[in-house]
Amino acid sequence: MKLNKDDKPYRQSNQSFPLVTAKQNCTDFNSLLDYLKNHQHELKSILRNHGAVVIRGYEVKTPEQFQQVGFSIFPNLQNQYPGGAPRHKVAEYVWTASGVPSYLSIAGHTELSYSPSDKPAYILFFSPQVATSGGETPVIDMKSVVLDLPKHLQHKFSHTHLVTKFYWVSTQKKLFDVRLWQWPWFRDVKSWKAVFNTQDKGLVETKCLDTGRQTEWLTNDNLIVSCSMPAISSHPITSETIWTGWIPRFHIWGVCINAWFVAKYQRKFRNWLVFFILFLITFGQICLEKLIPNNRKYRVLDVAFEDGSDLSFWDVYHIVKSYWQNTELFSWQEGDIIILDNYRIGHGRLPFTGERKVYTAFA
Repeated sequence: MKLNKDDKPYRQSNQSFPLVTAKQNCTDFNSLLDYLKNHQHELKSILRNHGAVVIRGYEVKTPEQFQQVGFSIFPNLQNQYPGGAPRHKVAEYVWTASGVPSYLSIAGHTELSYSPSDKPAYILFFSPQVATSGGETPVIDMKSVVLDLPKHLQHKFSHTHLVTKFYWVSTQKKLFDVRLWQWPWFRDVKSWKAVFNTQDKGLVETKCLDTGRQTEWLTNDNLIVSCSMPAISSHPITSETIWTGWIPRFHIWGVCINAWFVAKYQRKFRNWLVFFILFLITFGQICLEKLIPNNRKYRVLDVAFEDGSDLSFWDVYHIVKSYWQNTELFSWQEGDIIILDNYRIGHGRLPFTGERKVYTAFA
């Protein structure tokens, strides 16, 4: 969807999502399982044609029930999550959504875009408890994102890869990095032992090598893991040209830029305050890195082009802007399940108030 300059940088209408709704007197959980069993072909066709489907109105209340729904559509649900997002396992094949504080947003992305060999084909979300306000899930058309980028960036990203980097410590601890900010200070960074579920460095190296990632061991057994990823590629089924869903959080300015767009949309004092704090922390972190040689190596996340050159502030700004221009905001209702084609459709999260629970699964 293209927007004129006077249009808002999003669409907010659940009606444009393909919607499976419960019929009267058929809202119980078993009715949903029966429906899914008898409409497999129809659901897969919807996902292939639209990239998203919403299931609404059924009595789905627990992560275990959500897991059953997932299995009824995708027998190959994953029971391991190889990413670095702050998640907690609540069932054998179900995790919490990223545990980012409610006053922060999660920028648009596709799941595990930074590790192409680990990237799931589909991602499922379920919410048994919705926020008092906010908390919408941006649903992003990655085909349109490519078309909305400036021509010079389309050309640049078509001819080079990005290299993303994680810095993981050997023992969980706090680090000064804008990506870890959590009022009033910074949260702990995950240790590589927790991420890979092992203390065996050789096994970590093998796992990374098998998924196309490179390892660099630092002093005190800290670890940098890097991976090359295309920014533009073809959809594995439809062959459409798509943006692969790189998350701006990897760039030092990414969370700040996304916070700017969030503040412009929600227009609340809290959002402008968060943006201002993120700006100050980002600026301070950059100044500190200039004062201390090689300190950039210890960024929790980082990204560069494969030739070693940096993405500029404006490169990231245009990417985030394109995400927002091709976003439709999904407003949750209690018990909703949304399924996304993780190649064609990106997702994120807006800040919210109140209690909110969202669970996720991968196929």
